[in-house]
Amino acid sequence: MHTVLSTATKQVTIGHDVPFVIIGERINPTGRKLFQEKLRNGDLSTIEVDVHDQVAGGADMLDVNMGVPLVDEPELLAQAIRLVQSITDVPVCKIGRAHV
Repeated sequence: MHTVLSTATKQVTIGHDVPFVIIGERINPTGRKLFQEKLRNGDLSTIEVDVHDQVAGGADMLDVNMGVPLVDEPELLAQAIRLVQSITDVPVCKIGRAHV
């Protein structure tokens, strides 16, 4: 059994019989107070830096987490995903439990 994630130009397959997949998990405000504050103020620039750094570091896909107290998390997540998709063709995933 395989899990396949794809964009218009790239496909990543996860399974026991395929090469290891690197998932970048840095787009996460947990424990990053400055990042949380920027997100509360509508500043998504840290996401751009994290995307570029992780893709340059070999990430095959990117996990996006926008768990920030006192914001509209579903809307922030949608904005973050649109931004990520506008600057890379690496597939986006959400690992773990979704908090909505």
